[in-house]
Amino acid sequence: MTPKQIVEKLASFPNRGVATPNEIPVLEYLSSLFPAQEVIQESFKTPKTYIAIVWWLIGGLVVGLLALNFYPIFGLFITLIFVTLAMLYFNWYASPVASFPPLVTSHNLVIKQKKAEKPKPKKLILMAHWDTAPISVLYMPQMVGNFRQSLKISLMLMVVAQFVAISQFLVPNNFIMLVGNILAFYFLLQAIIGTIDYFRLGYSNGASDNATGVAAAIETAHKLWGKNLPNLEIELVLTGAEEVGMIGSRAYMKKHYTEFNKETYLLNFDTLGKGNLKIITQTGSWSNIVYDNHLIQVAKQAVTELPTLKNVTTGAWHTADFDSVWFQRAGVPAVTLAALDAHGRMPNIHRPTDILSNVDFLPMEKAIILAEKIGENLNHT
Repeated sequence: MTPKQIVEKLASFPNRGVATPNEIPVLEYLSSLFPAQEVIQESFKTPKTYIAIVWWLIGGLVVGLLALNFYPIFGLFITLIFVTLAMLYFNWYASPVASFPPLVTSHNLVIKQKKAEKPKPKKLILMAHWDTAPISVLYMPQMVGNFRQSLKISLMLMVVAQFVAISQFLVPNNFIMLVGNILAFYFLLQAIIGTIDYFRLGYSNGASDNATGVAAAIETAHKLWGKNLPNLEIELVLTGAEEVGMIGSRAYMKKHYTEFNKETYLLNFDTLGKGNLKIITQTGSWSNIVYDNHLIQVAKQAVTELPTLKNVTTGAWHTADFDSVWFQRAGVPAVTLAALDAHGRMPNIHRPTDILSNVDFLPMEKAIILAEKIGENLNHT
């Protein structure tokens, strides 16, 4: 099937939510695209959506702050725990809150070519997430531009909440108690605003985020497998639960990290349905996560070698993060290809408008061209 046909098929599902009735048919369809390859379905545990994680974090924080009114030492303890969990989760580190119940089972698809007669010295992992996101009001066009600033404010207020809890435990007074109660109300309001559209509208269709990324990763894999590159092993990984907090990619990395050698690289595809193709070199919501590695340099060089990619530049994405974040933190050279508009945003994501009729296939097509060239250059360098 062509990349466009793959996008059309994936978009024909109402959504691709984790552990919904659509997950198994989606995985069966994707598996059917690889009759000549080895397809491995790897399961892992995850919250069904990030909504559960948000309510655990906010609920725990609110309980801790309100408990300062009655039992300061308990309030201090609970506040400390949930502020720490939130700081980890929203800074895109592994947070134990991602293991809080209720948990469901989701899956990654790992697709490999038949083993070569002798091991290849380099490995390129092509990755894209197949799942779709809960709809959120925070991704409305008039709000998404302030997402990072709003998240920073919330995280700073969580730090303030911790100081409030410490102060109320050490020197109880009515003013500190009032501040704690106001913060509890603020956090509760933020949780309601951030999640109400999911309860009203459910999941996005995900035509752009991330049917386009899946199609690009699949097409790139087939092209590179067809070249029989002597020095580069190609592995395709289609992850679940990215929209929960990059849970699937972390599960894959934990399972396979010991198999990686010094020349293992990750090329991630995410949301290629609108805007201009970018080589993402910065992510992170609180602090900057800078991607500056050999794979980035190979990608930049590839752009200069192909006239069709002359308008492809580097970009930054500070609203949430990508599956590549775990590999970057672990020291595995990684890069994400994504499409951003003139304002540095991904149009339509996490909204009801992320549908097939709003997809522009040009960024996806350019991503496939660039990714194929990256693979060829890696094989020769």
